[in-house]
Amino acid sequence: MFYFNLGIRHITDLEGYDHMLFLLALTLPLSFVQWKATLKWVTAFTIGHSLSLAIAALEWVKPPSNWVELGIALTIAMTVLYHLINGFRVAQGAMWMAGFFGLIHGLGFGSYYAFIAQSDSFWWAWIPFNLGIEAGQILVVLALLFVYWAVEKIWRNPKAFKWMLSGAILTLSIQMILDRLSL
Repeated sequence: MFYFNLGIRHITDLEGYDHMLFLLALTLPLSFVQWKATLKWVTAFTIGHSLSLAIAALEWVKPPSNWVELGIALTIAMTVLYHLINGFRVAQGAMWMAGFFGLIHGLGFGSYYAFIAQSDSFWWAWIPFNLGIEAGQILVVLALLFVYWAVEKIWRNPKAFKWMLSGAILTLSIQMILDRLSL
């Protein structure tokens, strides 16, 4: 249960807000009606994240952390731009994009995971940790979808809300990119 809870905390930790910012960007075109697409996108991200986390934790690859952090910021900006260009339509390509971007995000947590799992069997810790990540992501995404639903009911022009939210996410991700380029 420890590693499951750690996975949930990994998603909900506000110090690592880039993960939540990515989920916010990813879910921009989604709603409760598209629950299948939502589940596919989030699960694709988790699969990519889980695979690269294991690869990095086992030190099969050791990319420079500054490049990984830059890559994470770029994935957030690219996800927002993808949805803006697509007019916030639910596109099949977003699932593959989420999985690929999950690979980049998982690299950013591999060394930390290797440290926390060193005393236990690697895989017996990895499985509940990743299940916790998936559970945490689903909780965050459900909360986001509820907010989107409420905005659709209250706001006169929900698409304008998505444009404003996209602008905020893009601004934050560009700031993250610039900060990471200056390191």
